[in-house]
Amino acid sequence: MDDLYDEFGNFIGEPEDSDIEQEQDVDANDYLYDQDEPDEVAAAHDQQLMEVDDEGPSNAVVLHEDKQYYPTAQQVYGQNVETMVQEEDTQALSQPIIAPIVQKKFTVEEADLPPVFFSRDFMTDLMNFPDQIRNVALAGHLHHGKTAFMDMLVMQTHNIQEKLDQRKGRDREEQLRYTDTHILERERGVSIKTSPMSLVLPATKGKSHLINMLDTPGHVNFADEVAASLRLVDGVVLIVDVVEGVQVQTEMVIKHAVLNHLPLVLVINKMDRLILELKLPPADAYFKLKHVVEEVNTVIENTIPGQGEKYRVSPEK
Repeated sequence: MDDLYDEFGNFIGEPEDSDIEQEQDVDANDYLYDQDEPDEVAAAHDQQLMEVDDEGPSNAVVLHEDKQYYPTAQQVYGQNVETMVQEEDTQALSQPIIAPIVQKKFTVEEADLPPVFFSRDFMTDLMNFPDQIRNVALAGHLHHGKTAFMDMLVMQTHNIQEKLDQRKGRDREEQLRYTDTHILERERGVSIKTSPMSLVLPATKGKSHLINMLDTPGHVNFADEVAASLRLVDGVVLIVDVVEGVQVQTEMVIKHAVLNHLPLVLVINKMDRLILELKLPPADAYFKLKHVVEEVNTVIENTIPGQGEKYRVSPEK
């Protein structure tokens, strides 16, 4: 450092190996890329040059349609995804945006169906109105006339008189048993399974209803069929033989109906037995009918003590 200044402190000059001379001696060709320079080094120099931006912020006006507020579909979904943008609505004005639910109707065609006195299309349309549908079970003891009662309704709604007239010999006197379709039911003359059947029947005011009838077995061994059927219906038609009265299966049906809060309608069947078999005079026949009604009311009262009046059956109602 003493060689740079004289005895009076004046600056004389710089040494030969100073940093300034070294910077001045740097050749500008050192900053030129050589063809033999590796690609990685050249890329590094390019990155350094790209970072240098001597230009100030641009004051150019960018139009609204040229601005990009959101990424394009290609940037979002990638190069291999084809995207389509439709600016016009291709759906007609007459076509609703949310299509209504269409109720489809299926037609099941069966051969050899007996003609009916009502329209089957009308019966199908009634199924769309739950307030016009009634589910009723025919229940009672064995051989009290449940299937025969069902045959009477079938005769009122189906035109099967021609087929009945074609029967010959003993078959003409045989019971119709329209709902007994199983071969064992035909051979033994007893219902084994519950047989459902839909009928269109008029009310007292002439208005038609769709009645889904369930013909239940009367044997005590098939009490499960009766119990399951009573869980599906709106009411019970209790059929009782006027001579035999209330039996074991009859009590079971009454208990199930009352405990499930089902309306109960009593039908006293086989009235001709009072005349042909018992040969009762009119006064005694009246007391016999009264006794059958009281038997049913007694079972109801014993099932729900103190509340039997609500389900009491009587011709006065």
